[in-house]
Amino acid sequence: MTVDASQGWKSSGWFKPVEIDDFVHHFDGWTWDWLDLPALIRRADAAYENPMIDRDPIPTWRDGRVALLGDAAHPMYPTGSNGASQAIVDGRVLGAALVAHGLSPEALAAYDEKLCGPVGQLVLRNRGAGPFGLLNLVDERCGGTFDDIDAVIPPEERAAFMAGYKTAAGFAIETLNAAPPIIPAGARVTLA
Repeated sequence: MTVDASQGWKSSGWFKPVEIDDFVHHFDGWTWDWLDLPALIRRADAAYENPMIDRDPIPTWRDGRVALLGDAAHPMYPTGSNGASQAIVDGRVLGAALVAHGLSPEALAAYDEKLCGPVGQLVLRNRGAGPFGLLNLVDERCGGTFDDIDAVIPPEERAAFMAGYKTAAGFAIETLNAAPPIIPAGARVTLA
């Protein structure tokens, strides 16, 4: 369920209890001979709201001798596990910048220059890419109702869509496996 949060997130708390009747209607019609999802949800002892929230990209992650990384720099939808993965990449790129430039504002500037813009674009791409983007494409083409997914989106098109996402997100396995280490073995940070 997507909500308009243009004025900020109005709800207080994360992962908070919610009444089943407040949301179960979103699953009306999700009934098959092997699964009645609304009935299954109604039998739950408890339900929780756990919003997925991102933020529009910001122009820089640094200010003098302070830099943000991970969700502090770029909260994004956890599409394809890239929220956590990107925080690891941030730390490694920041480490490499510190090795190259010492403990200095220049290191933070190099880190910011390398990642802030591209990761900001990834945040925006996550809104319509990855598995969610593919689901949106299915919905656009057939309203989400189909008997054969291959007739809606052929396997080659699905693979190309996800390959484009993986490349943009930095998850292209062959590229990652062929890349040299970000921080050379034995590298040390010097004080600037």
